[in-house]
Amino acid sequence: MDEQPKIPTPSPVLLRELNYAYTPIVAFIIVAIVALVLWTKRLGPTTLLAEAETIDAIVSSPQPGVLAEASKDIRIFSKVASGQIVMRLVGADPKNPVALAAPIEGTITRIHRFPGDTNAVVAAGEPIMTITAPRPDRLIAFLRQPLTFDPKPGMKVVIRPRARSRKTFEATIDKVSPQLAPIRGALLPPGQTRVELGLPIIIEKLPADLALYAGEIVDLTIYPNDVSAPSSAPTPAVK
Repeated sequence: MDEQPKIPTPSPVLLRELNYAYTPIVAFIIVAIVALVLWTKRLGPTTLLAEAETIDAIVSSPQPGVLAEASKDIRIFSKVASGQIVMRLVGADPKNPVALAAPIEGTITRIHRFPGDTNAVVAAGEPIMTITAPRPDRLIAFLRQPLTFDPKPGMKVVIRPRARSRKTFEATIDKVSPQLAPIRGALLPPGQTRVELGLPIIIEKLPADLALYAGEIVDLTIYPNDVSAPSSAPTPAVK
């Protein structure tokens, strides 16, 4: 028996069959990709920019007077010890100058007033000198809107210095602001000048081997699903 020639399938029928066969698969893949993206944004790790902050202590006088004396080594970027006498001020009693001491150990980063200058006359509480602590004591980051999760103390974070080291450091969120605040300019996208509000996040317990400069920018990855109980200070014994 001779084999009968095959009847070609019309193109519209072929397209309809392909549509029936593959459309559910394509739709499933698209939905899976969208779900993965949403999960990553809302439940997965989120990376922000964070800025290293340090303590700035102000040297001032408890009474008005005239700056009369400063140590020879007192100049910008000089290091001072906590309690070191940095200047003396002549106040109401010229026979007993007031010694002005550094409140913390650190580096002199600004001298507002200096003996012998035209601005040597100071008022009580007026800044005379700014001393910056030796190393940053915390990081601050801002979660931009829309807020895809609620950051909480105890959430795991990974700190990545941007250039000088490829090493990463683990820490946890210590504080979260109860309100939004303007994001600092250094943490905004390049070229953005408009004010933008974000939720401030603070990391205070920095790893001991994390070496940063004040004002240095780092990458901060937050893991919303990895939360540990915040550590609390021990309760002193009652005598």
